[in-house]
Amino acid sequence: YKDAEGKETKEYISLFADAVPLADQRTPLKMYGDWFQAFRKEFKKELKGEPIVEIMVGLGPCGEMRYPSYPLDRWSFPGIGAFQSFDVHALKSLRIAAQNETFMPPHVNYNDFPQDTSFFSLNHPSAYVSSTGRFFLDWYSAALKQHGTDVISIAQKIFKKVRLAAKISGIHWWYQSPSHAAEVTAGYYNTNSHNAYLEIAQVLKNAGAEVFDFTCLEMRDSEQPEDAHSGPEELVRQSQAAAEAAGLHFAGENALQRYDQSAYDQMLVYKENLFALTYLRMTQALMQPENLQRFRCFVLAMHGDQSDCTIPDNRQSLLQRSAWLPEVKEMAADSTSRCKENRGWLIFGLLAFVSAAA
Repeated sequence: YKDAEGKETKEYISLFADAVPLADQRTPLKMYGDWFQAFRKEFKKELKGEPIVEIMVGLGPCGEMRYPSYPLDRWSFPGIGAFQSFDVHALKSLRIAAQNETFMPPHVNYNDFPQDTSFFSLNHPSAYVSSTGRFFLDWYSAALKQHGTDVISIAQKIFKKVRLAAKISGIHWWYQSPSHAAEVTAGYYNTNSHNAYLEIAQVLKNAGAEVFDFTCLEMRDSEQPEDAHSGPEELVRQSQAAAEAAGLHFAGENALQRYDQSAYDQMLVYKENLFALTYLRMTQALMQPENLQRFRCFVLAMHGDQSDCTIPDNRQSLLQRSAWLPEVKEMAADSTSRCKENRGWLIFGLLAFVSAAA
C-alpha cells in the first residue's frame, strides 16, 4: 500500500494487486489459495470438523478487513488516518473507473481532524458529500469488499467442514461526527446514507463466511476523550445488528488489554447476542490473584453461571478509573499494535480455533 506522500505499508499486500501476476506468474489471490491448500493438507485430520471448528481468514492488516489507514509509525490517536490508494495498481483502477487519466484520490493527513481537511468538510466542492467525493468513496469501499469476497470465496471452496470467520475493526473515533472520517479512510463507508457494516456483512455472507468478528466490545463512550467524538457502544450495536440482518453469527473481542470489572461488565452487555468472545490477553498481569479471580467470575457470567464466585472488592484493579481516562490515547495506540504480536498467525491469512473438547 502507498499513501499520498509515497510512504509504503508492507504489512499486507495491496488489494489492488490481487490479480497482478508476480515473478512466477502467480497472483496474490492464487498464492492465498495455495497456502490454504497447504494448510488443509497439513491439518487434514484436524479439519474434519473437530478439533478445529473455525478458521478466521485474514483480510488485511492485523487480520482485519480494512486498509492500513492508521499505521503506528506515522499516526496517533485520534487522527483520521489517510487513504491508501496511491500505489500504481490503485491509481490505474481508480482512473479506469473514473474514465479520467489524471484523477487523484483525496489527500488527507494521518493526524488531521475532519475539520482540518477540505475533503471532510461540508463546504468544499469536492468534499465527501459531493458527487466526486461519493464516487471516490464508492470505488474505495467497493475494492475492499471485492477483496473480502475473493479471499473468502477461495477459502470456502477449500475448507468445507469448518466455519469461516472474518474480523472487522472497531474504529470508534469520529463515529459521532457526520463524516465518520476514521472509518472512511479504513474503507468503511459509513456516511452518506451508507451502512458500512451491513454492506460488509452481506458480502461476507454471500462469499461463504459464517462469523462476523468485531473489536472494542469493552469500551464505553464515557471513557473516550471528548475531542475524538467516539461512539464505541453505538458502533458495536450497529455491527451487531448488521451481522444479524445478514444472517451471520456475531463474535467479538476486547480491543485493549484490560483486567478491570468495568471492561468485563461492558462486554457482558452484549452477551445475549454474542456467538463467541476472544479475550485479550493472557499475561503476567492476568495471573495476579485478584485479576484472575475477576476473570474467572467474568467467564462464569458469560456462561450464565456466577455461583461460587466473589468479585474482588477492588473492582478496577490495575486500571483505576481515575487513572484510566488520561491513558486513553496511549491505550488506543496499544490496540493498534496488538496485531504485531500475532503476526506469525495472521501474516498467512489464517487463525484456527479448536473446540473446547479438544
